[in-house]
Amino acid sequence: MKKEFLLFLAIFFSFFSKAEDNLFKKGTEFYDSGNYQMALAYFDSLIDVGAISSEIHYNKGNCYFKLDSLALAIVEYERGLKINPKDIDIVYNLKVCNDLIIDDINQLPELFYKEWFSNFFDTISIYNWQILIITSLILLIISLIVSINRTDNKLKIFKTFLSIIISISLTIYFIGNITEKNNTQAIVKENALNIRSAPSAESSVQFTIHSGTKVLVIDAVENWLNISISDGRKGWAQQTSFIEI
Repeated sequence: MKKEFLLFLAIFFSFFSKAEDNLFKKGTEFYDSGNYQMALAYFDSLIDVGAISSEIHYNKGNCYFKLDSLALAIVEYERGLKINPKDIDIVYNLKVCNDLIIDDINQLPELFYKEWFSNFFDTISIYNWQILIITSLILLIISLIVSINRTDNKLKIFKTFLSIIISISLTIYFIGNITEKNNTQAIVKENALNIRSAPSAESSVQFTIHSGTKVLVIDAVENWLNISISDGRKGWAQQTSFIEI
């Protein structure tokens, strides 16, 4: 029973890994040939089947950049950084894109504890914690199956260790998820977007921002979002003017 279960797991992961590799390879081939729309279709297919990889978003960002879609390129690079905050290629390309944004906004300093928490998740993203949880759970299930016909102190210690790792990882993962939901960010997709004083097209214009600028979503009323930018200014704009990261 134990061997059959392990064999099933090996075949299961091998099948999906091979399918994902084929989709990624085809997408890369289309990108190299200059067919960026077809490349995007293959990279989107990978995401549709549940693949989570900073490399996929990196390649999508490159496609959009080649298609002169600055806002969409920034969205993909930002999504890639959520998975792997230390990806130097994404960091560099995102900097190049941000340098092309019209808006030059000064950033307010963060509170020390917010900055610490942000740096913590820039080191290990919540996606990596998720992978650790899943891997630990699989190992724990396997060890439980093995322990049915075997009693071993080392195995007991290993199971206890895995249980502790899972508990800590779950706690950090849920805290990170709650923090992320309370800090929803989006990218402006309009060439020029007027930010208004109230959720109404008749309200006064507070300021104007442009394509590619990142905003923090504070609140939503019907199809309007209350947003703030990095210098602390706030206002309202229609939800359709943004792409959530």
